[in-house]
Amino acid sequence: MYTVQEKRDLLLEEDLCDHCLGRQFAKLGHGLENYERGAIIREKDEVNENSFARDNIPEEAEPGSSCHVCQEVFEKMDHWVELVEDSFERYELDTFLIGIRPPSDVLKAEEELWEEYGLEWVEPIKTELSRLIGKRLEEELGIEVDFKRPDINAIIEMEESKDRVEMQVNSLLIYGQYNKYSREIPQTEWHCRNCRGDGCDECDWTGKQYTTSVQEEIQDPFMRETKGIEAKFHGGGREDVNARCLGKREFVLEIIEPLNRNLDLKELQEEVNESTDKIEVFELQFTHKDKAADIKQKHADKEYKAVIETEDEITEEDLDNISKAVGEIKQDTPERVEHRRADKTRKREIYEVEWEKTGDKEFELTVKAEAGTYIKELIHGDEGRTQPNVSELIGTSAECVQLDVTWIEK
Repeated sequence: MYTVQEKRDLLLEEDLCDHCLGRQFAKLGHGLENYERGAIIREKDEVNENSFARDNIPEEAEPGSSCHVCQEVFEKMDHWVELVEDSFERYELDTFLIGIRPPSDVLKAEEELWEEYGLEWVEPIKTELSRLIGKRLEEELGIEVDFKRPDINAIIEMEESKDRVEMQVNSLLIYGQYNKYSREIPQTEWHCRNCRGDGCDECDWTGKQYTTSVQEEIQDPFMRETKGIEAKFHGGGREDVNARCLGKREFVLEIIEPLNRNLDLKELQEEVNESTDKIEVFELQFTHKDKAADIKQKHADKEYKAVIETEDEITEEDLDNISKAVGEIKQDTPERVEHRRADKTRKREIYEVEWEKTGDKEFELTVKAEAGTYIKELIHGDEGRTQPNVSELIGTSAECVQLDVTWIEK
């Protein structure tokens, strides 16, 4: 391992530019660019770890030099910056991140330098270039570098035969909550069962099983304003097509490759709510991908209100037996979803039940239950797959004819 002085003396024989010389000592000193470190090293006969200070920078220090290692990439800074600015021109953005692919000969020359003189105090040329270009873009465009969640990742390909910018336009994500008032629409678009989306007589050539969905009712103005290429809907669970949701279910709307990001969410929320009576949205706000994952993985307890019809007449005494459903129940995978769910027995907790007799063969049932409980199966029993179940407890077959989700744990 070399001392700073020893490494400096050896590197001076390599005839490096100030950028490449200073980059070998990049982790020494604070608030300096590498070309300034290089100028300090070249100016002073004796150097140590304390030499890299602003007071020691020679007046003639300037960026943009070149040598056999960097091969003029620093002299082309204006070109790289302009290339990225041209690529950004179509997009509204507040944050970005720059990635660099230097010419292969530059990477090879840099690796040979490391093999000869070691990696202590070194910064890769990719890091220096991305920092310098990032600073220029921040100053000239008034946008900010964001290492965690940039609006756009721009990868500069510096190989002479390529010389381009590859753009990764990150999604725009909007969090909200919705109520669904229609019993005739699903949460997301369903392809026609007959043609699987191609279009046929059965679906009137729409390719859809249902004319609209919660997603479509929400996303249309956002697609118009952002000019994105696609939208994805991430719901915190979903209700059946014929069930209403009155408990404000959480969702994240993801717009893929948006051109525009500066949206007035209050105005768009009002537009959605005024354009339809099928759904209503609340609490719209910008969010990030982690939020979408959070709400999809969250196990939220829920409360339901069901209108139930029975085969035989029922009494108040019959309904009192429903209280025996409170506690742990066991549910085998329901027959209606076994084609898309693993076949297993699930244990779920029923927290509360309330009922009100509304006819000789009809009553309303309110159930507060653990996340993942199949409520319709709790009522009709699913041929014994759910134990205990309401049908057995009241002594006659019971069917849920209307179901509402009235509360969802947040």
